[in-house]
Parts: sequence; C-alpha cells; structure tokens
Amino acid sequence: MLEVIENKILVFWFENFASNVTAIELSDEVILIDSSLYPEKLKKIIDLVQLRTKKPVKKIFLTHYHPDHSFGAIFYGELEIILSEKTLIKLFDYSDKTLQKISDESDYNFLDLQKRLSKCNFNVFRNENIITSSKTIISAISLGGHTEDSTIYKIYPENIIISGDIVVSGVHSELNEANIDNWIKILEELSKQDIKKIIPGHGKPGSTELFKTQLNYLKTFKNEGKEKLLGSFKTYKYPELLLNF
Repeated sequence: MLEVIENKILVFWFENFASNVTAIELSDEVILIDSSLYPEKLKKIIDLVQLRTKKPVKKIFLTHYHPDHSFGAIFYGELEIILSEKTLIKLFDYSDKTLQKISDESDYNFLDLQKRLSKCNFNVFRNENIITSSKTIISAISLGGHTEDSTIYKIYPENIIISGDIVVSGVHSELNEANIDNWIKILEELSKQDIKKIIPGHGKPGSTELFKTQLNYLKTFKNEGKEKLLGSFKTYKYPELLLNF
C-alpha cells in the first residue's frame, strides 16, 4: 500500500507486514528511510518514487541493522547509506551462521554480506544527525530499546516520527535482544511530545495511539510473560522475517 502524508512523504507499507519504506520529498531530491529485505523490491520502490516525483533518489537512512530494514540497500549497492555508528558495527558483526539462517528463511543468498558492505558508500553519524532542505528538517536520534542501535527520525515542521521497530502496528515485535525497560522509557517520553503522525517499522501509519498500544504490548510481556502476551494480542501477525521471538 502507498500512503501519502503532507503531500511530500510517501509511505510504502505492506499487508504481509514486511518492513515499511518511507520516501521524503525534499527541494531537489527524495531520500528514503529503511530499505526492505530484498534489493529488487527496493529498486521497484525507487523507480516508482522517481517516476512520481521527477526527482532523484540517491540517499537512504537506516533505523537499525535488522536485515528486513537494511539488506535491501546494502545489496542494491547504488545509494549513499546514512546510518549510526552502532548500526554499522552491528552490520559487520553478522556471523556466517546467522546469514545462512536469514538466507534460508528468505530464499535469497545474503552470504556475501561482508563483501557487499566493503563496497557500500556509508555516511556514519554517532548519536544524532540533522538534515535540512528548504522547509524540511529531519532529525536522527539513536535511542536503543528495540535494538542497541535503534534510531528514530523526526520530520519538522510536520512533527512526524519514523520510528523503525520501536513502534510497529498490528504485528509482533522482535524482543529477543531488546532492552525492554529502556524501550518502555523511550515510548513514555515520546508520548509526551507533540507528534502528529507515526510511521511504524511495520504496518499502517497512525496516530499517537500507536505509542499506547506498543507500551501495552511491552508491559504485558514484561509483567506477565510471552504466553499472556500471545493471548492478549491474538490478532497480531508475524512480520515477513522474524528470526527470534
């Protein structure tokens, strides 16, 4: 599905709960945030965005290192990849065993990740980064929570958040490596802010109600365990690639 927000933000979200890809139209270019798992899918999105906006796509920003958010860009290999230092370190840390598992589950050969990484054009920031263009400001903030390297992107003056998997909509979160207490703290702080729209890592964009639902999900898991979580969120689906739950 394609959802257009404020006439300049294109959100590609998927009914099979694959990871979302967001395109932001700036004055002279379009930037992407997150890339999907497959490079061929990313190329189709780029072609559609360029056809619609008549502007080039040359840069992509990543929210975290998980393959369904990053591998599309890495294996596509033609974009400048802007990411946090923590995300870059995590990408280089994939083991052959994990890459084999990802390849088997996705029916795509990702085993040469290290070679692909060595050829990428990376632009690395530490904890925060600000991008400005005409009337648009995009602020990147590395917060952790879902993963150690999880980064959110705030778009001003529209007050829109692209959350990565810190918030998901209608889909189970991957919790295996999460810092649940920090994740809850992050969401509670974001809930106090003036935010008009949330673009989650998976699922349909929505209002700040998504913060409340994600908090309920995490607190249920923390206080009552996985069995209660699955019982309370029976309608939730599993994302396209879920290696640990």
